[in-house]
Order: sequence, then structure tokens, then C-alpha cells
Amino acid sequence: MILNTQGRRGWLCFLLAAAATSLTPEACADETIGVASVVRKDVSGVLVSGTVKVDTGASVVRNEIMRTAEDSSAKLVFTDSTNLAIGPNSTVKLNHFVSSGSSSYDKATIDVAKGVFRFTTGHSDKRAYEINTGVATIGVRGTIFEGEAVPRKTRLHVVEGAVHVRTKKGRFCELHAGQSAIVTDAACTPILGFDPGFSPELTEIQEFSQLQPGVQGIFGGESLAMYIVPAAAVVGGAATAVAVGTQQSPPNNLMQELLLLNASHPLPPISD
Repeated sequence: MILNTQGRRGWLCFLLAAAATSLTPEACADETIGVASVVRKDVSGVLVSGTVKVDTGASVVRNEIMRTAEDSSAKLVFTDSTNLAIGPNSTVKLNHFVSSGSSSYDKATIDVAKGVFRFTTGHSDKRAYEINTGVATIGVRGTIFEGEAVPRKTRLHVVEGAVHVRTKKGRFCELHAGQSAIVTDAACTPILGFDPGFSPELTEIQEFSQLQPGVQGIFGGESLAMYIVPAAAVVGGAATAVAVGTQQSPPNNLMQELLLLNASHPLPPISD
């Protein structure tokens, strides 16, 4: 049986519904927002309904957590042709995508929990996007910029355009093309430069209209992909897990990712 990304998650919701009657329809509502145009090595997508291996051409959906392993990377192209490259050992949530048409968004929020990333704006209003890290909110102003989120600080470098940064403690700063900074929750400190080392295939700008989302087998292309369903987190029932294929223990950081799935960001929007 061949299923696309949404079909696979439909199977996960079917399994959950079979295991517990309190699963709500909203928990199964996935909205496709783009495609993984480049995938290198071990990349996975996490939803409340489970974890799935991501292959090149797979659709990505609203509220999905993208996770890369060591020496792994991915490039996502959203339906508005915004490009997001994700480097090794990174965790990024695709959060709050509100569509204003087939190829643009009124509002889009990306949460970078850890790791390196490169953001290139597409056809939506540039101010529609905000990127949250552990220490700040980054407002996009027509931009290509790169960053690295680590505990208690974020490194930023603007390639083109500008970004507005508001730290968690209310400090504002603006970075323009060629400028770099280390951002903490209370300060923006200029630095000479920052290069996350993305390869050309990850920095190449792609249009969503030129990409054809692929279809993948329910167990992925190269190896069996484990679908771990954390029933206790989704339903609030017994602390058990349902797996399709060979059962294995959930990753050690699964609960951290589930917390990220449900995390809220009380900071108000950036305004000029």
C-alpha cells in the first residue's frame, strides 16, 4: 500500500482511535504547508499522533516538529516558496501557519528549539513570519538569514535584508545584511561573523511550484519507519505506546518534543 504523508498520519489516527475513544478529530487534522525538497540521512517528523521518517519529496504539515540527527540535514519549501534549511542535531516546529490563499500566509511562526537554520522569504508578506528561539523572537523584513539556537543564546547572521529581534526581556535590536550578533534573553551583542556551513543544495532557493511532492510507502523508502504513538500524551490514558512494525522504545527526548508541540509563546507580535 502506498500512502502520502497525510495518509500515513491518517493511519496513525486510526490506530489511536482504535486504542482510545477520547481522541478528538482536531488531533488528526493535518494541513499540508510544504514539502521536504532535500533530505540527507536521518530526518524525522513528530506529531502528537507519532513519529515518521521523512524522505525527499515528503509533505510537511502544520504543527509538525522536524528533527535531524547527527550529520543530517533537510530543506523545506513551503507553499509560498519560503525556504527553510535545517542543519544537523536540530529540532524545529512548524507552528501557527495561517493561510491567506494557495500560495501565501497571513501568519506563520517557526519555533527553533535547537540547532542551525537558514531562512529565505517567499511570496507571503515578509512580516507574516516570525521565528522563535529560546531567548528571542525574530521578525522577518524581507530576508535571508542564518541562525543557531543553543542553550541561553542564539547566533544570527543576515545575508540579505534585515531582521528585527526582540529578546524575552524586552530588548530590541535590528540587524542588516552582513551583520551578525549573539542574542541572549537580555541583549544583542555584535560579532564579526557567523557561518553555519550549509551546502549549496541547502542554500539554493526553490519555488514550491517547481516541486512535486512524492509518495512514500507506509514504512518509508529505505528502511522500516517506526510509528510510535504515545497514547498517554495524546489521550491521557494508560502509559502505553502503540507501534506499527517492530516495537521499540520512544526516543529519550520524545516528551521534550511533545512539550514543544503544545508550547505557547505569550510574547506579543513585533510591531514597528
